[in-house]
Amino acid sequence: MPATEAELAALAAELAGVWPRTDPGEQAVRRQAALPFPGRVRWIARAIAAGDDPLGDVFCRLRPPKTRRRRGAVYTPRPIVESMLRWAAAAGRPARVVDPGAGSGRFLLAAGRAFPDAALVAVETDPLAALTLRANAAVLG
Repeated sequence: MPATEAELAALAAELAGVWPRTDPGEQAVRRQAALPFPGRVRWIARAIAAGDDPLGDVFCRLRPPKTRRRRGAVYTPRPIVESMLRWAAAAGRPARVVDPGAGSGRFLLAAGRAFPDAALVAVETDPLAALTLRANAAVLG
């Protein structure tokens, strides 16, 4: 797994493919990245397709809670995401799901699986987190 933010960016950029309208911060992160382990890309894509968040997990390891929380980045654990989605489903089927601090997309992409007809809107200010979100979204189609 990636040991640095640059390695995480390289992996996420490889998974994300070409995105014509990426944020300038994401473009800067991508330019600094060199893919150190191309053989693991398929393995990580399979984990993402299975509902895991390996990129978000690495991000959380590289940026500990004290560092992330200063910017409001929490990275909600999967059991809590699932509980929130069950609660939302009990209220009906939303037409739109907005995640104002999307991070790697844990909540929003799980919401997309739970509510496939809903429009998904992600807002993320951290370029590396946004790049991991794009990678997760690309893998999931």
